Formats: sequence, structure tokens, C-alpha cells
Amino acid sequence: MAKAHVSLTSSTQEVYCVAQYEPARQWFRISWSGFVINDNGVTGATAYLELLQGINCALLLNDNSRVTGPWFDSVDWLQRIWAPQAVALGLRYVAHVLPANDFPSVLPDPDAFADQFELQIFSTVADAEQWLDACHNSLQQNLVA
Repeated sequence: MAKAHVSLTSSTQEVYCVAQYEPARQWFRISWSGFVINDNGVTGATAYLELLQGINCALLLNDNSRVTGPWFDSVDWLQRIWAPQAVALGLRYVAHVLPANDFPSVLPDPDAFADQFELQIFSTVADAEQWLDACHNSLQQNLVA
């Protein structure tokens, strides 16, 4: 099986991003924590693309619930560079969980990626998981039909 996990550390040796495939649920989960600077955000997002190359997966849980400061703010880079690559590799649904302290920079415009994939914003991981489970079930039903 292709590589299904990556853990990234900052220059201070703090883990800021863990990306892993969860086979039981058939989705990727990226968990961000701490203060994520732009370079680290790009590195983490790119690491996810590398994992996605080896595992065909349409679902992503992007968990920012443990982010403690303004997050990587390059929505432009995500739209122009990252999203087209992710879609080409099969991404269709993204559940984006806001941090507990709700920094506005972590809140993408829900329509920012409308022509690329479906993005839903959540305040809890449990709600995001429930939505992704429904997306997974819908994908499975479409395969059977």
C-alpha cells in the first residue's frame, strides 16, 4: 500500500500537521495545531497531495480545531495551485473544521472552491465527520447505481 501518513514539525520541533488516511472511513484527515505560518501551511498541503497520489480518495477532513493562532492565509495559492492538483487526484468533498478560538483567517469563503470541490465549514470535528460519512455513503450508492 502507498504511504498513508505524514507528520510535520516546525523549526522549533513542534508537530504542526499530521496527515493520515483512515481506511475504515475511507478519507484523509489533516490535523493542524499551534501557530501555522504560511511556509508550513504550504508544506502540509503539499504533503497531503503527495499522499493522495498513492491513495485514490475523494474525502478530506481538514481539522483546524487545535490551531492557536492565525493560520496560513494563502487562499489564492490554495485555489490556483493546490485545489486543481487535489481535484485531479480525486478530491471531491472537504470538511473544514474551524479552530476553537475561531480565527477569521482560518475561514475560507465557502464559494471559494465551488467550481473545484464541495467545501463545508464546521465548528466541531463530530459534525464534520458526520457530513463526510454522508458524502461517503452517497459516493458508495452512486457506484452501485
